[in-house]
Amino acid sequence: MSQDQALGGESAAAKAPGISNPVPWFSMSLLFLAHFVVDSQVSFLSPLLPLLSEKFDVSLSAVGLLAFLLAIFNAGGQPLTAILTDRWPRLPWLGVGLIGSAFFLTAIAWLPTYTLVAAAIPFGGFLAGLAHPDMSSRAGALSDCHRSLCVSVFVSGGRLGFAMGPLVATFVAKNWGMEWLWTYVLLNVAAVFGLTRGLPRPPLSRETGKGFAILRGLGRAVRTAGTPLFILIGVTTFRAVCTVNMQSFLPYMYVERGMGLWQGSIANSILLVFGMAGVVFGGAVAGRFGKKNMIVYGVILALVGLVGFLVVPPSWGLLPVALLGFGLYMPMGVSMAFAQEFLPEHRGFASSLTLGVSWGAASLSVIPLSLLAERVGLHQAFWVLPLSLLVALFFSVLLPKEEKN
Repeated sequence: MSQDQALGGESAAAKAPGISNPVPWFSMSLLFLAHFVVDSQVSFLSPLLPLLSEKFDVSLSAVGLLAFLLAIFNAGGQPLTAILTDRWPRLPWLGVGLIGSAFFLTAIAWLPTYTLVAAAIPFGGFLAGLAHPDMSSRAGALSDCHRSLCVSVFVSGGRLGFAMGPLVATFVAKNWGMEWLWTYVLLNVAAVFGLTRGLPRPPLSRETGKGFAILRGLGRAVRTAGTPLFILIGVTTFRAVCTVNMQSFLPYMYVERGMGLWQGSIANSILLVFGMAGVVFGGAVAGRFGKKNMIVYGVILALVGLVGFLVVPPSWGLLPVALLGFGLYMPMGVSMAFAQEFLPEHRGFASSLTLGVSWGAASLSVIPLSLLAERVGLHQAFWVLPLSLLVALFFSVLLPKEEKN
């Protein structure tokens, strides 16, 4: 392997004019697996909340605090962990994040007290957040010509993980007892072994050897990117407001509309599975139609699907939910690739803006929406969400156009 391949995942020959640029499918599949593993264990907590409430004899608000701690430490820690991974990319952040988060997030099933569980969750969330900038930086460096596709395939692994994680946790808890979730740590060890052997080495930072000069370089890069970067953050944040609330309350919506929790769980899986398809589709065609256009089209599809879900009878709700999931997630990988183009020397930090910062800010909307739902009902409260997508659409139209590959 040449030095160019080792640092960027693309050979110099592949970058030469007139030579076909191969898609790095093998490396993409490894990052897909890594993202699937880490996000599936992050989603273990949700189906375990009733069991934890019963085990420790605590209220719903007490177990709700656990979910809040996980969201804040997972998303809120990513800008910090991104700076670390961008500054020292060759340290084993990915392995530490995967195995460490697996230990703490599965420990919630066997720790003997509520206090210990509440202490373990922030560590698990932070370590899961540590893995994300490393993975996304590697995905963005695999191929300059196929960056949108590489990042979108990586992101789709996380969507599938979020869809399957609750099913894994529920299956283990019902058949063996939730204490046996610790076996998921072994899957993380196997994943880290495969990643270490199969992935190209991450690109070195240009600020390597200059102490914390990366902070000054990051400040210059953000100022250079300027307004378009903040417009993109506006898009991802207001789109995430819809995403976070749909994932949090969709099963409850079905219960409220008389369909039952099981139908709500199916709807949630459909949202995420079609979301995974949307992520991959957006990345695959962004080179032809342009990243900005894919973001705009995705938000429009999501808006149509959301309004359709709110107006059709509950029995027809799965069809617009599928459209909503496809459109809602279609811009996700593209937005991350866009951010990495604004900050090419700080790919991990760029991804933390579109995932960590945006999702962390959007998660704050869960509290006021739930309070509104207590007054007017969840179905009526959900009519706030199309407004968030309209704001996201407004910002997406303001994004600069870029050259198509």
